[in-house]
Amino acid sequence: MTKKEQRQREWMTRIADYRASGLTMAAWSEANHVTLEQLKYWTRKLKKIASSDSFATTPRFIPVSVAEPVSPRKSASSLVVQIGQASITLQSGFDPQLLREVAKVLCEETC
Repeated sequence: MTKKEQRQREWMTRIADYRASGLTMAAWSEANHVTLEQLKYWTRKLKKIASSDSFATTPRFIPVSVAEPVSPRKSASSLVVQIGQASITLQSGFDPQLLREVAKVLCEETC
């Protein structure tokens, strides 16, 4: 493990400890002898790393089930995507980028 990876893991542990503590950032920083700026910096940095890693390098599979249409009023060209408790109905001509963004947010909450 490189020094960079070791430092990241150290801060991942610290941030998990901070979140579990129930303290404010300032109170936790003071109690753990780190500056508030360091805690804020590493919280942002690790959040960026986690979000880029999970979608860029680690394939994630989301269970998909195919079901009969719920109502006969739905168009034959529609598709219902279910992520957790949320359902998204797609019609022809939907915006794929918007679907990606919505699925990412829903998956972060339920996956």
